[in-house]
Amino acid sequence: MIVDVKATNKNSGEVISYKLEGDSDAGFTYEGTHMQEVADNKIREVNNSLILLGSPLYTIKSGQSEKIDAMTFDIEITAE
Repeated sequence: MIVDVKATNKNSGEVISYKLEGDSDAGFTYEGTHMQEVADNKIREVNNSLILLGSPLYTIKSGQSEKIDAMTFDIEITAE
């Protein structure tokens, strides 16, 4: 499954958009790197919010969108 991630920084308004690939059992990757090992600090911070217990990343179905209110980012994920 491919998940589109759009995160808006609550302080600066900066928008980060990227894709994660994988599934809830095997985990997700960003450009072939496990989502928790991404070198980019902003993307890794968003990913850390997505892996928390109860995150819709693990239950979202194809065609659905979900919103997450994290400390620094407003995050929207959409499953393709």
